[in-house]
Amino acid sequence: MTSNTVKIILVPFVGLFMMMMSMSLMYIFESTDFGMHKMEPLRMLMVIINTSFAVALYYFIISKMNQHKGWCSIWYLRLLADVVIIFVHSFLFILIARTAVEIGWMEPIPGHKEEIIFIMPPVVHAMIMIILEMILSIEARNKLSMQLTKMEKEHINAKYGALKEQLDHHFLFNNLSVLSSLIYESTEKADHFIQDFASTYRYVLTINQQKLVTLEDELAFIDKYLSLYKYRFEDGFDFKLNIEAKYCHYLLPPLTLQLLVENVIKHNAVSKKEPLRLNIYTEAGKLIVKNSIHQKIEKVDSTQKGQANLLEKYRLLNHELPTFGTSDKHYLVSISLIESHED
Repeated sequence: MTSNTVKIILVPFVGLFMMMMSMSLMYIFESTDFGMHKMEPLRMLMVIINTSFAVALYYFIISKMNQHKGWCSIWYLRLLADVVIIFVHSFLFILIARTAVEIGWMEPIPGHKEEIIFIMPPVVHAMIMIILEMILSIEARNKLSMQLTKMEKEHINAKYGALKEQLDHHFLFNNLSVLSSLIYESTEKADHFIQDFASTYRYVLTINQQKLVTLEDELAFIDKYLSLYKYRFEDGFDFKLNIEAKYCHYLLPPLTLQLLVENVIKHNAVSKKEPLRLNIYTEAGKLIVKNSIHQKIEKVDSTQKGQANLLEKYRLLNHELPTFGTSDKHYLVSISLIESHED
């Protein structure tokens, strides 16, 4: 049994306690017409049954309305609905009570104060409605808070997982090996390499905070990133960046190009005899990543997670999805660029 259910079940007892407290005060202050000794067992049973029925009915109705017409949507219609429900229920209760008196099932209220029957039901039903609305709204807020906390935790874990993938240990090890060889070959080359290396990792560590980045920033990063591969593969790898200036301020998800470049290196053989060529350019509002195909002899396991993640990002952005395909011994990826005013 959930805590929410327990709270709902306790509401009739809260109503009963309030009624008993009111009667006790009347008795203390010698209001003999409404003393406890005048309260019929049948009348008390009827009040308890009505309160329990009201709790069950209101709980069901409020739960349904919260699902379809919350207070944040059209609050005045929701308020009107609550008032109508209280009025209809009170009307039926008064009708049943008066009928019970007329046919002799219950004694009339003593002291000729029959008007009390028209006042108490709406008041009691309104209080029950308010209590239930408060309980359910607090429960909904707590549930939402827990969901947000869970989502934030999952988001942090996802970002951490993505960061671990982006800072691939093989890539780090290979570049440190390249740096080691460059130090003995040329201190000037080693210095340039270190600068590109630091710039690459600085971008990776900071850019995850953003949902979208400009193509200009992404290109500045990928130029340094590809330079690291150029240091490593030398004449076995070549790349070109041909980007029209008018698209530099367009947007795309961060590290999109890194993901695509990693796939190119992962799935293709690199050799001086048959260099791997990569061309990144713009065409009709699209960013095209095109590479020559030189399949490796050994089979490379692929989970397709990189492409799936990229597709999911564009689905969440509600934008045209990237396309992947081959053409004339080349592999092409087409990325739809996002105009800055769409963000």
